[in-house]
Amino acid sequence: MAVVPSPAGAPAGGGSSSVHVPALDGLRAVALLLVVLFHARIPGFSNGDLGVDVFFVLSGFLISGILLRSAGRGRVSYADFYRRRALRLLPAYLTVLIVCVLTDLLHDSGGTLKGAATSFFYVSNWAAAAGVGTGLLAHTWSLSIEEQFYLLWPLVLVALLGRARGDLGRVARSVLLLAVASYLSVVACLLLGGSVELAWNATTSRAFELLAGCLLAVVLQRRGVAGAPALRIGSRATGPVSLLGLLALLVVASHDPWNPWVEMLVQWPVVVALTVLLIVACVAGPNLTKTVLGWAPLVAVGKVSYGAYLWHFPVFVVVDGTLGLDSWGPRFLALAVTAVVVVLSYRFVERPFLRMKDRSARA
Repeated sequence: MAVVPSPAGAPAGGGSSSVHVPALDGLRAVALLLVVLFHARIPGFSNGDLGVDVFFVLSGFLISGILLRSAGRGRVSYADFYRRRALRLLPAYLTVLIVCVLTDLLHDSGGTLKGAATSFFYVSNWAAAAGVGTGLLAHTWSLSIEEQFYLLWPLVLVALLGRARGDLGRVARSVLLLAVASYLSVVACLLLGGSVELAWNATTSRAFELLAGCLLAVVLQRRGVAGAPALRIGSRATGPVSLLGLLALLVVASHDPWNPWVEMLVQWPVVVALTVLLIVACVAGPNLTKTVLGWAPLVAVGKVSYGAYLWHFPVFVVVDGTLGLDSWGPRFLALAVTAVVVVLSYRFVERPFLRMKDRSARA
């Protein structure tokens, strides 16, 4: 446990830590659906993998909010932070790894055993950067990046808070510098002739997307309103402008960039900016975008988005290997099977551990 100076503007006692913002679940659902429809080869979503970028920004925002609220109470418990993450992530994750290995015995997907090893140690992004195939678990590269980042981020944030003596303005400037350095690592990779695979999968490259969410959390916390049920931020234009941002995100998802370097150097920052705008709309006072993203079906999908991300890819690979995914019948079959598996996984694998996590949070 680390004792840190209370950030200026932090809610007294951290009372907002239990606030749930349904619209953020809706945004998570949008990110998931973009990725799923991309992998299902649905026309109009040829660039839907940008949903991962949205996930990164949103994840940085949410996790940093948790850490900042803990710091607002004067302490950050690393043991509690990692225990709660383990209860949230590991049950479904390990189940998927086991099922994929067993499936590989019947369906030769190529590289799944290597994928299970690299995924288990959360280094599958570096395997992908090295060109190592990971079979049914190829999609775990993004989860590896997140876990590597969160292995260090709590320590870094506490150090920044201590050095700044709780001054969130100074912390925000430091986080901004880290984000810029991460983005410049992509530029350096291009200028030095590095591989696309390395720039795409390196944790140092993707960190700026996570750090953008972290920076937003720090900025809002500095205003003394982060985590409140309805923030009075922005203006009356927040809703309409952010709704245009959501439409812009969908447009970008439908057009595949002609060059991967353009995608990394131009599209990534654009998606980051749009996601930040949408998060602000979600946590602001009542507005049109918040209403749209707070739609109950979207919120429901967002709540199971982690399991859906884990399960959909191996299901799609198996269906593609047996029936192909170039026609609507197999596509609908893959989506239907995924939906059933996700519901069962959430009910019998994730929920029991989520209850334990909630009890830990209340304690």
